[in-house]
Amino acid sequence: MNLLSPVPRRKRKGYALIVTLAFLSVALIMYASMMNWVSTNAKVTKRNVLFNQSQAAAESTTEIIVGTMMRDFFYQSLNPVSAYASSTNLPVQANWPITFQFSDTNGLTNASTVNIGPTNWTTLPSQFSGLQGLGAFCDIYSCATPLNVGENLSATIHQQIWFGSIPIFQFAIFYNMDLEINPGASMNINGRVHSNNNIYATGSGSGTPLIFSDIVDAAQQFYSTPSPLDPQNTARSGNVVFSNTTNNPLSNAQALSLPIGTNNNPATVIGILGLPPAGTDPASPSGQAYPYNQADIIVSNSATGTLSVFYQNLNNIPTQIPVPMDVTNINIVAHTTNTYYSFATNVAFFDYRETNTVKAVQLDVTKFRQWLTNTTASGGSTYQNLNTTGSTSEGHGVNGVYVYNSIPHTISQMPAVRVVNGAQLPPYGLTVATPFPIYVKGNYNTTQNGTTFSTAMGDTTNTYPAALMGDSITILSANWSDANTTNTSISSRNATATTINAACLEGIIPSNGAHYSGGVENFLRLLESWSGVTLTYNGSIVVLFQSQYAVSPWPGTGYVYNPATRQWAFDTNFKIQSKLPPMTPQLRAFYRNIWSGSQ
Repeated sequence: MNLLSPVPRRKRKGYALIVTLAFLSVALIMYASMMNWVSTNAKVTKRNVLFNQSQAAAESTTEIIVGTMMRDFFYQSLNPVSAYASSTNLPVQANWPITFQFSDTNGLTNASTVNIGPTNWTTLPSQFSGLQGLGAFCDIYSCATPLNVGENLSATIHQQIWFGSIPIFQFAIFYNMDLEINPGASMNINGRVHSNNNIYATGSGSGTPLIFSDIVDAAQQFYSTPSPLDPQNTARSGNVVFSNTTNNPLSNAQALSLPIGTNNNPATVIGILGLPPAGTDPASPSGQAYPYNQADIIVSNSATGTLSVFYQNLNNIPTQIPVPMDVTNINIVAHTTNTYYSFATNVAFFDYRETNTVKAVQLDVTKFRQWLTNTTASGGSTYQNLNTTGSTSEGHGVNGVYVYNSIPHTISQMPAVRVVNGAQLPPYGLTVATPFPIYVKGNYNTTQNGTTFSTAMGDTTNTYPAALMGDSITILSANWSDANTTNTSISSRNATATTINAACLEGIIPSNGAHYSGGVENFLRLLESWSGVTLTYNGSIVVLFQSQYAVSPWPGTGYVYNPATRQWAFDTNFKIQSKLPPMTPQLRAFYRNIWSGSQ
């Protein structure tokens, strides 16, 4: 009988315990790693949150400073750096979950760092593409450090803002109201177009489109249809061509402000052409917004028409000097002596649109130019010298005239200003400003020397910087006769070809549902039959407010006037700082150039 030795059994319970312990060890290691990761991640998250909170706190300070600077800039001018860097521009921390200590870049607590750079003429960024501006870059820094949180996770925010002025005549068309343009013929707008409200634009047909060759933007909306308040063009739409199709036209663009009043309301902005409010410092930035304070020569009359002229120079004491009359007329027979101004007179004529007699102060530009070179005691060379030499120098010759007409405005007469014989301007250019309607008779600013002329669309080679600013602007051709009366038919008022080379700023009578404003195409008012006659205009079209004196709506054609063949263009000289018209109004603007955060 065979005996077999028993095979020993493995100790399975011990092996299972080893495996279990191994798995448990791995699990503990993984758990520990996970807990460490969770803990580390929580710390990182906490630090990130804390850093973001510090950044937000620092940014709140810079935004408070930016807001304060914007308020000051739009209402007057930037204050010294100390006004913005102090503790008065720190946020109130009541109810904040964390308390922060604010400091500047040098570690000074309860302060910020503000640097205002030099004022320079510069090309503006994309939102103002094609424009130039005079302004300064301002750097604002704030550091925020959380207190009593166990970690010093401070953050510094840097913002760079450009504050500056954009000359309004850099725009081919600028409207502070709804802009309407619905021409009956093809029309090409070769410069930038902006409205602080809506734009309503149509062309007359596919073969006669309205063409925009530059950027078009509206602070509200752009529509390729007529205004709902326009009863004249209800059946029109479209036929608008944009040469630049990149983000063009643009709605909801930044509105551009004028430094007057508290907003862009046309009822407020109209004050820009009036007499400055009492107590306004004429040399201050807000005072200089008024053409009256910028003008070198001020012409005014009494309610009965007696004329007075003053020379104005804010560097001189006194700032205004009475100008003596420069012509003496002795009547030997009557034994009388009359003195008067050669360049300023009173005239009267009839306006068919207003159905009113115009009582105008007339500025004869040729005689004014000659007076400026007259070296006699009553001549204008004295004032030219004061403007250009010595401690009283304005840095330019006499180039700005402000006219105030005190003739009462009644149902039978309207005060106004008329400019005549203006083909050749004074050598420093000329801007004529008034709160009243302006009439221009004959060619304006077409030659510098009387030999070579700029009378074609797009040609301003032989011109000087020039502008006309008034309640309305009406063009009278050289054929116009003041003998025209209410009984003179339009067939007897035939115009002759005329060229106007000047920026024009005026008011309009807006569309109201009963009548059409006339649109940009009728911006320059006419009182003659221009059928088949060319009206050439090179300049800038600016509408800021509703007319207050020339208040009759656009009359249509056939009685007051017949339309001209329009050859209109933006004067590209206005893109050059030295060639801008004297007394050009400045739009206030800003843009954010840099935003950065650091620890």
